Order: sequence, then structure tokens, then C-alpha cells
Amino acid sequence: MSELPGGDQSALRHLNTRRVLQLLYNGPAMTVTAVANATELSRPTVQAILTSLVDSELLRLDGHDAAKRGGRPAQRYRFNGDAGLVAGIDIGAHTIAVRVATLGGSLVASARRAVPTDADRATRIDLAIDVLTSTVPAGSSPLWAAAVGTPGIVDEHGVVRLCVAIPEWTGVALAEELGSRLGCPTTALKDTNLAVLAEHRVGAAQNVPDALYVHVGHRLGVGLLVDGVPFTGRSGSAGEVGKHPAFGWEEAPGRLAADAGLRDAGSEAASEWIFSKARQGDPLPVAAVDTFAKTLAGGIGAMVLAMDPRLIVVGGGLARAGAVIVDPIRKHLSAILYEVPPLALSTLGEDAVAIGALESARDQVRHLLVAKADSAAS
Repeated sequence: MSELPGGDQSALRHLNTRRVLQLLYNGPAMTVTAVANATELSRPTVQAILTSLVDSELLRLDGHDAAKRGGRPAQRYRFNGDAGLVAGIDIGAHTIAVRVATLGGSLVASARRAVPTDADRATRIDLAIDVLTSTVPAGSSPLWAAAVGTPGIVDEHGVVRLCVAIPEWTGVALAEELGSRLGCPTTALKDTNLAVLAEHRVGAAQNVPDALYVHVGHRLGVGLLVDGVPFTGRSGSAGEVGKHPAFGWEEAPGRLAADAGLRDAGSEAASEWIFSKARQGDPLPVAAVDTFAKTLAGGIGAMVLAMDPRLIVVGGGLARAGAVIVDPIRKHLSAILYEVPPLALSTLGEDAVAIGALESARDQVRHLLVAKADSAAS
């Protein structure tokens, strides 16, 4: 689209600056000619915009294109990914994990810290802030945006409407509380929805627009991705299939240990022992895992029939068992579904939620660029 004739030239300048900045934020370094061709703006307009964005430090010079027929090589311009930072936070029942990256997505630092399971709301939030602030290197660029993932049902305003995994967590206005203390725009989402976003962007579900993420651990849960975007539903409870008593998801993790003949139902070591013995063909653990997989398949099958995803990604601590858990899930799904989608193991492991939170924070930056572009155009 070329420049509009007449009208408010100030508004037009702001609009064109936004377009150029968004183009370079989402793509590689480009010359004046390349930007002009992509935006259909004139070269003089593009040159003026690029100069103003370099002056505001939102863009930086990035070398020159080689001259094809002699003459002066063309200057390239790139979004200045070092102008600020974004943060991804994973607040769980047992740990808090953070990842800090540049605006361009380069990881700067990460940390993981244990948290007492009985920690109250204020203590848990204080710890999350402390982990993040102590992880950001001294003298770093400012924090532009943050996102946080947590178990439970999280609404569109970042309020935890219901959480049974963390004490005193129901009702916390997580996005507002963290955002006010961090001094930057902050969003909050259900942890499994951030996990599926991470798998879509950098993990097992890359280039897959519709995917179902299944968290298999000491609790069970799902995350939904529709058209490349986490789907939360009207109230944030989309995908909470574990609430339905017919599927038995709430009791399944504990019953796994009992079925395998163990009294310790909650330890990671017990789960590892069960899957190790099942891998070796020990009859009781094999039967216990098969029953567990059948229970999982009931809920997964209902979700697949409802959303028809192209891929199912299995993540969480018990997903480390690999084929020992995936194969029986696939077997039981074949008795429920018309067609079983491909199943893949998470490639991101315990970092999936924090990585997804980083991606969500970077998505916020795209909206913040509007204000930054307007400032540069003024």
C-alpha cells in the first residue's frame, strides 16, 4: 500500500512507522529497497522511518549487501533485539523456574529453585520475584514484558479462578500482582497452554497449527493449540477434562503406584521404578502402566474427538518413560478414535512452561512496538 494522499500526515507517519518496525521485528535484516518493496512505501519515506528508528535505538545497522554491479553496497537494517528483555516464569507446586531472553529471543539466563509445597500465596510470589530479579544480569536492558504459567484455571485477566495444586492460589490476580512489582506488562496463562505454545514454536509441534499437549505427571492436564494459538475458552477452563469423574484422572497417578504394588504413591523414584520394571517386562508394573494408559486414553480420546488435532504431544515428568507410556496410550486410543493422530514426546521437558511463557512475553512485545513506533515517529 502506498502513502495515502492528504489526510492527517502525522497519523500516516505513525502508521507507516509501525508497519516498518513490525516487519523488521518479525524478520531478517533488510535494505531500504527491500523494506520499500515489502511495504509498498516510497524509498524516501522508508529511509526517513529507518533513520528515526535507528536514532531511537529500536533498529541497528547490520552491515551491507554486496553490490551486484558495482556502486555503493546497500545498508541493511535489523531490529535491535538487545534493546530490552522479556521474562518467562513457571510457578509450580514444587519449583519456580524463570527464563530471561532478549527481545530477539536469545536466552540471557535461566534459573530453577525449589519452593516449599506449603508456602502461602505471598511467599510464593515473593520467591518468584526474587528468582527473576536475581537471574537478570546486572546492568541489563530493561524488562519490556513478562508472562507466567501456573497450574489451574486462569482467566483472560490473568486471575487464577481455581487451583488445587497450590495452597491459597485460587483467586490470586497473578498477572496484576507480578506486573505491578516488575513494572512491565505481564500476562498469566495455564501452564499446559504455555507448554503447547512452546512445543509449537520450538519443540515437537513445530509447523503444526492444531495440537493437543498432555501433561503426564503427579497430576494430569492438557493444553490446547488451535490455529497456532493456545485455546482457553470463555473462562479459561477449556480442556479441563480431568474434572469429569467418568475419566478418573484425579485418582490415576496415585493408583498407578498402588496397582504396581507400591505404598509410596507420590515420589518420582517410585514412578521411575514402575516404568523401569515395565520396560523389563515385569508383569505387575506392565499391567499397572497399561491401566494407567487406558485411563489417560479415555480423557485424551474425548479431547481428540472434540478438537481433531493434528498431533498429540506427551510431556511432564512421566513422559520420560518414552515408548513404555506412549505405546499403550496409542493402543487404547485406537479403540476409541476413528483415527489416532500421531503421538510425539515433548522435546522440551521440564522447561516447556517457562519457554512458552517467554514466547508469550515476546508476543506482547509485538503490541508494545506500536507505542514504541509512535514515539519514534513523533
